[in-house]
Amino acid sequence: MLNKDIVASICLFVFVFGLTSLMETQIITMERWVAVSVFLVVVSGSLLYFFRRTLFGYVYKTGVSWRGLSLCIGLSLLVHAVTSYVVVTFLPQPNWPFSSHGTSFLLMNDYYVFAKPLDIFMQQLLVLLLVLRLDTLGMSLKKIITLFVFCFGTIHIFQIFKTDLYIGLAFTAGAVVFSFLFPYLILKTKNGFSFNYIIHLFAYNLAAILAYTLY
Repeated sequence: MLNKDIVASICLFVFVFGLTSLMETQIITMERWVAVSVFLVVVSGSLLYFFRRTLFGYVYKTGVSWRGLSLCIGLSLLVHAVTSYVVVTFLPQPNWPFSSHGTSFLLMNDYYVFAKPLDIFMQQLLVLLLVLRLDTLGMSLKKIITLFVFCFGTIHIFQIFKTDLYIGLAFTAGAVVFSFLFPYLILKTKNGFSFNYIIHLFAYNLAAILAYTLY
């Protein structure tokens, strides 16, 4: 049984994660990518400020390398920029057998190019805070991974209904794999957050390339 503090932490994570996702994609909307970017910067900055003690403790405990962090995020942004340029410039948009509405790596719009890296940063920050909170409350790494597999695997299954079977299954499989990787890298490696960020953004870049070349 999960104690009330763990349940409360999970519920708070789900609420904040859902609220921010709803705000940027449904209320502000992807078409207003500048406003979305400002929103994501404000949310991420607020999380960094309000949870600064937790984050500084994580940095101190794991010996995070600021150089490594900067290099990983910088490299991932460079790969994202090159991928976006190649896809937008050289690959014609396929005639999708499904609606691409709301799926940024299919649309390859300004939201994907400019705001998606910020969105992933915010998501990874929330994942980091949840993992650290669950670890502090005594939840084992195995149980944290099990929780992530169930929650994120379930959420991404709905991608099947949003796009098609192949993309939906690929996203679900990716979510399950990342549910093993993300908590492990956060708790067991020095630059876990930066590794998670580069993996997460690269997955979207790979998804865009595959979608534009295989369809």
